[in-house]
Amino acid sequence: MKAILPIILIIAGLVFAYLGITTFQGASADVEVLGLEIGATDEGAQTTAILYGVLSIACFVGGAFTFGKK
Repeated sequence: MKAILPIILIIAGLVFAYLGITTFQGASADVEVLGLEIGATDEGAQTTAILYGVLSIACFVGGAFTFGKK
């Protein structure tokens, strides 16, 4: 029963990592018009992606620490 919490935390860490990567990749776009490349970034989405990354690391480390504490 106690092994459920670490597994849930590790899975949550993987989900947050996936969300962070996909959010960060979608935060910028490049367009080429008449040989001129124009780029745009969404700083709010980048901040959200970084937050997902931090949550991912925290959940993964918490799950690993809790699992190793047995």
